[in-house]
Amino acid sequence: MTRQTHDLRILIVGAGLGGVAGSIAMAKAGCKVTLLEAAEELGEIGAGIQVTPNVSRFLIKWGVDKVIGKNLVEFEELNLYRKDGTKVGYSKIASICEQAGYPWWVVHRAHLHDGLVAVARQHGVDIRVNSKVDKLEHHEKEAKVTTWDGKVYTADLVVGSDGVKSICRNTLFPGSDPVCPTPNYAYRAVVPYSKIREDPIAKELIEKPTQDVWMSGNPRGYIISYPICGGEVFNMVISHHHDKPMDQWEPDVLPTLKEWSKDFDPRIARICQMVDETNETKRWPLLVTGPLETWLSPRRNVVLMGDAAHSMVNHMAQGAATAIEDGAWLGQVLREVVQGRLTLSEALELYERTRMPKAAEKQQISFLNGALWHLPNGPEQEARDRTLRAGLEGKPFIRSANLLGDPQVVLSMWCYDAEEDADTTIRLYLEGREEADPIAPGITKRAADKYLNWFKADAAGGTTGHEMSKL
Repeated sequence: MTRQTHDLRILIVGAGLGGVAGSIAMAKAGCKVTLLEAAEELGEIGAGIQVTPNVSRFLIKWGVDKVIGKNLVEFEELNLYRKDGTKVGYSKIASICEQAGYPWWVVHRAHLHDGLVAVARQHGVDIRVNSKVDKLEHHEKEAKVTTWDGKVYTADLVVGSDGVKSICRNTLFPGSDPVCPTPNYAYRAVVPYSKIREDPIAKELIEKPTQDVWMSGNPRGYIISYPICGGEVFNMVISHHHDKPMDQWEPDVLPTLKEWSKDFDPRIARICQMVDETNETKRWPLLVTGPLETWLSPRRNVVLMGDAAHSMVNHMAQGAATAIEDGAWLGQVLREVVQGRLTLSEALELYERTRMPKAAEKQQISFLNGALWHLPNGPEQEARDRTLRAGLEGKPFIRSANLLGDPQVVLSMWCYDAEEDADTTIRLYLEGREEADPIAPGITKRAADKYLNWFKADAAGGTTGHEMSKL
């Protein structure tokens, strides 16, 4: 029996990284996708971003990596230091990537966004700039949005991917604005490698591509750095505490950044002193959204994703990554709507039921990693550093306070495949089963995949994921 396919009109509000990634996944699923962006020109604010293995898999699958090219930088190692430069932790990135089956890249946000936009257009996504949404209506079967200039768009589904100040979220759930859970904020800055090479002390940090973290207990905070732009620009995020609450960025903070970092390891302190006014350095609040009770409108014609649904602190570099996962997951489940195997309501409820706990877990892990990197000097900081020793010494370990290289995080976060998760959820639902495998004789597919099948492709001459030829 041939199923009848359905035309599915999708309207995505917000053309950030998550929205554009989601548009690719949904267009590939057979949806007709229109993407509305408030800005007059497409682009991304900020500097560097990490593309961890749970997301690089999609850049490769969609061909975005080919568009970005050499601007995707592979780094060799993760180093953890005390404030004074004493090395206390280490992860070999090739080992993590080998387990995940995909690379761990760092890139300028603008290069990543440009690559996603190019591929979205290749798949027929209609991207409209200067289209700020002023009104969302969702009480009829079709959802409707009105932009600032009076244009009206209708769709079977509106996807709210419009960030922390989401009009979609605030229409569905008034008063759901994100909050700063702590007085912890971040500076972002970049310095050209050409300038660093001139400094006899600082240039040691750019001899090979690395990601480095300096953890400070007094003052509490950290500095994280990595190369972007083909390995020619040094990107930094400086996490610190501030004495007044903020809910939006603050300009003209360069003197404060330099003063705060001056007593760090001389190598990174000297690079911080190189930051100049061309950076337009700002102090950014770390805003957390939710957890919300639902991501859906009552009539199941509006759904939230990304920061609109679950913004998080930046300490695991998973904000944009989780939004891209959302988009990939939605693409898989909306494919089933197009092909007539699920209703739109069923698809969105599966998405919410599965992605909500995953996003909440990432929010918690991100917050906790910040707590680890901000520990005040003393017994707890010393205990943290002891857990890092095995990685530093190259010894086996099963648990570590270096969460970026912790085996549990590698398996649950870096090895996570949002599309596979969606496909499993859909299959179990269509078979009339719960998400968890029931207790039954024999071996379940879930157990076999977790403990056995993950390496069997290699034995057959294939790979378990992306061919890591460069590692």
